Amino acid sequence: MTPVCACLAIAGLIALAPSAWSSPPAGYTFQTLEQATALFHSATNTSDYAAVAMHYGHLVEEEGIRNGWLFYTIGNCWYMAGETGKAILNYRRAERFMPGNPDLRHNLDAALSLRADYIPEAERRGVAATLLGWHYGTPTTWRWRVFAPCWVLFWGLLVLSGRSRRKELRIGMFATGALSTALLVSLAAESHARRRADPGVVVAREVVARKGDGPMYAPSFGDPLHAGTEFQTLGVRGEWWHIRLADGSVCWIPASAAETVAKD
Repeated sequence: MTPVCACLAIAGLIALAPSAWSSPPAGYTFQTLEQATALFHSATNTSDYAAVAMHYGHLVEEEGIRNGWLFYTIGNCWYMAGETGKAILNYRRAERFMPGNPDLRHNLDAALSLRADYIPEAERRGVAATLLGWHYGTPTTWRWRVFAPCWVLFWGLLVLSGRSRRKELRIGMFATGALSTALLVSLAAESHARRRADPGVVVAREVVARKGDGPMYAPSFGDPLHAGTEFQTLGVRGEWWHIRLADGSVCWIPASAAETVAKD
């Protein structure tokens, strides 16, 4: 992450502000944004960038602003402050508003590479995993880019086949119809899964994962979890979260050690 990239993020935030924040809360002004931007330009060390991130965070926590560029900028500031977990958390939040953004993807990958814990995803097995390998193995943006022209082409061929008895038109119609339907089902299933999921990120430097909802329970693993570890929330009991890690293992962590990606 370079200061230039962060400056570009701030420029994008300012440029998008009029349209993205067309209905701000009562009494909202750009004073906080101006202060944060000024602090950013004068930042020289990790403590300064952490202070800038908290100023921008005021727009989220106190003003109720939800904007991809805002979360992206907060992520950049935490990255430069050396807070890997908080950087990943805010990049994931930004991803919900601007999926497929190449700059965001680049910075997120850079932050992910700094995580202390490497937890591989659980291997999918069985017939379903074999048949749906393309669904899990292809990026969402790629499926959208293929679906859109296939869907348009299908309807075009459908109209033409009604006016002509050419066999090629009907074959093309069925092929594009089948492909676009498969892609649409894949995208809809992915969207449904994301709505049901409650992803989160560990933001504490390290936390001991336990086998139950309290410090009296034994640790789940030999080593603690570290900042940037991602998970799915399975449930909440008091001040403890029941979570599932990428490899399928489950454990409990104190809520104070992590945050969920969703802010609403």
